Amino acid sequence: MVPGAAPLFDLAGLLADFHADHPGVEVALSEGGSEEMLTAVREGRLDLALAGLPGPGPLPGLRLRPVVDCPLVAAMAPGDPLAAAAGAPGAATGGLPLTALRGRRLISLPRGTGVRGVLDGLCAEAGFTPEVGFEAAAPLMLARLAARGMGVAVLPALTPEAARELGVVTLRLAAPAARGRVALAWRAGAPPAPAARELLGRLREALPTPRETTIPAPGSGPPERMSEPVAAAAPAPPPAPAQAPRAGAGAGPLPEESGQERR
Repeated sequence: MVPGAAPLFDLAGLLADFHADHPGVEVALSEGGSEEMLTAVREGRLDLALAGLPGPGPLPGLRLRPVVDCPLVAAMAPGDPLAAAAGAPGAATGGLPLTALRGRRLISLPRGTGVRGVLDGLCAEAGFTPEVGFEAAAPLMLARLAARGMGVAVLPALTPEAARELGVVTLRLAAPAARGRVALAWRAGAPPAPAARELLGRLREALPTPRETTIPAPGSGPPERMSEPVAAAAPAPPPAPAQAPRAGAGAGPLPEESGQERR
């Protein structure tokens, strides 16, 4: 799974229940970057992954069940010129254009994460390369750096309470594709081993239907679900007996083509 995904849902409880029902099956769980985990699933070195997605399009060789969908925002100190311009009379209300980040020192998740892949892709479409000065694996750390004036952080949306507590102003990015998504991924065209198939069925049934999500204030509980589901569920595969699954866990709706599912 991607670092930081654990608070989004009770994966520990799901794995504990699976272990109680199948004590002879070993499950190896590890954290890693989304890009490397998706490659490992595609190559058969991992059975399952919860990983961030680099964009809204299909991923060759994989089937995906989205579980988290979150708008991306720019977070900055209250005195930042972008914050002042956004609050000025007559300021645009459609969100912050990507071109406003050109030439700014940015704070971002590392390369290989889904959100970083989205940021790099959007900036390339806008005609520039993002100038990332600081990287951190935890979105709240990005916000803390931005609050101290170290740059503009690009991260999944915060609740208003979290933004106030962290001391940042957030502006939603205007691009429709500026979203962080996490999905359950497994290999397309190759049926999982029996134990992995059983675990996959449980995860597809138990993981939440994706809604627009925001990150809560530190210590305040799970993320908030802001809207109706962004997609509706496919039936889980039938349960099967057990061989040890290897799980890795990794951010609008995903298309159904090329193995991607709506839920």
